[in-house]
Amino acid sequence: LEYQLKNVINLYNDTAEFYWKFFDESNTSPIGHVKVEVVLPGEVSKEELKVFGHGPLDGKVSIQENSKIVYEVYRLSSGEMVEARILFPTSLVHKGHKIINENKFAEIMKEELGWAKKADREKNFNILGILLIPLIILLNIFLAIRLYFKYDKELKPEVEMDYYRELPQDITPAVLSKLMSIQGVGTKDIMATLMDLVRKKYLKIEEIQDRKKKDYKFILIESDTKNLKEHESYLIQWLLYSIGDGRSVTLKEIKDYAKSSRTQRSFVHNYNNWAKKVGQEFKKYNYFGESKEGLKTAVKVIFMELGAIFLLLVLGILFRVQWFIFIPLLFAAGFTGFGVIVYSALIRKKTQAGVNEYTKWSAFKRFLLHFSNMKDYEIPSIVVWEHYLVYAISLGVAEKVISKLKIILSNQDMSLSNSTYLFFMTDRSGRLNSSLFNSFDKVFSSAFANTSTKSSTGSGGGFSSGGGGGGGGGGGAGAF
Repeated sequence: LEYQLKNVINLYNDTAEFYWKFFDESNTSPIGHVKVEVVLPGEVSKEELKVFGHGPLDGKVSIQENSKIVYEVYRLSSGEMVEARILFPTSLVHKGHKIINENKFAEIMKEELGWAKKADREKNFNILGILLIPLIILLNIFLAIRLYFKYDKELKPEVEMDYYRELPQDITPAVLSKLMSIQGVGTKDIMATLMDLVRKKYLKIEEIQDRKKKDYKFILIESDTKNLKEHESYLIQWLLYSIGDGRSVTLKEIKDYAKSSRTQRSFVHNYNNWAKKVGQEFKKYNYFGESKEGLKTAVKVIFMELGAIFLLLVLGILFRVQWFIFIPLLFAAGFTGFGVIVYSALIRKKTQAGVNEYTKWSAFKRFLLHFSNMKDYEIPSIVVWEHYLVYAISLGVAEKVISKLKIILSNQDMSLSNSTYLFFMTDRSGRLNSSLFNSFDKVFSSAFANTSTKSSTGSGGGFSSGGGGGGGGGGGAGAF
């Protein structure tokens, strides 16, 4: 494209000025590469020229041979301008240009110096913002590592062991589940608690055989629950009184209660209350520390980071620097900082007592899995095995223990007639199986599946940011 421009030079007493806007803010077309060559009307030395460019801070302006000045911009966004300002001797200009009878050179140089300083500040702030992004990310990674080693790293047990052949501590199966599993209590712990209540002879099991399939009834035989833990007595109240008739409840009644649209909300509410009471009992053992120092440290450091960025924003506004250059920095600090705060809030570090008990119960779990291979191990009584088995349920190894126990009991002269619940886990031939556990698991799994389904976020160089007073302009690509 070629344009013939008339009266584009301002002729002052002490300088001639070419001040022209090749693209202005109304330009709607992003351009990958802009190159503008301005050729003066006569020969002039570099020392006699002052050239300035206004627009993107990464723009370049250079003085070349034969009085040619080149302006170049890569990636010109829509809405950005490209403007040239050139001061040169008045002797190069002939008549027919805009004559202004005043001295202007010093004023123009002062104005351009101010814009150049502003551009330098913006560049420095840009560089600072870019450099601070990886620094903030590394700082928050270091903070997370520091929090781990100081507040979250597991303590070592006082005694290491391969096996523990007896119950490590007198706690309920549900409390054990809270200690051993990150998920906390679940339906298997309701089953374990019920079996433990059967073992303690507060309940008894009765098998019901109808035409279709087998069912099991839990019957209350001891109504005085003052010696039970609160979550144990609450489970009796929930299942036998709220769902049952106050004397007994069957697995089918539990399943129907959970499926019914009238009572499913009550079912979930009671389950949540029971889980909450397990948590209250669990806290009494001090297995986990209650310190929130890690969270306090994380919040303090992150807020210091955000405060420093806010200070930079204020300084940027005072120095008239575009504030949005700090958006990536804010995002980096906010995103990684939020992650560190969430991590620190979720820290649950075991106390020394908690580590010791966890180690013992882990060794007990290994014993339950491997006892059948221990030739020198004397098989305990059925009563002891019933005690062990309720904890095997919460440890998630009940079926494996039953399969091993089935083999051992078949080789031993042991009667199940004195058992509290193992008797109901035998088939017609008298062999032990896991039918009772399987029935219970199916009922509660389907019950919770139903409730969850139905109830369910100057001399060349760079451009400055000043200007805008030159003539010309245009909205389209290449519009001078």
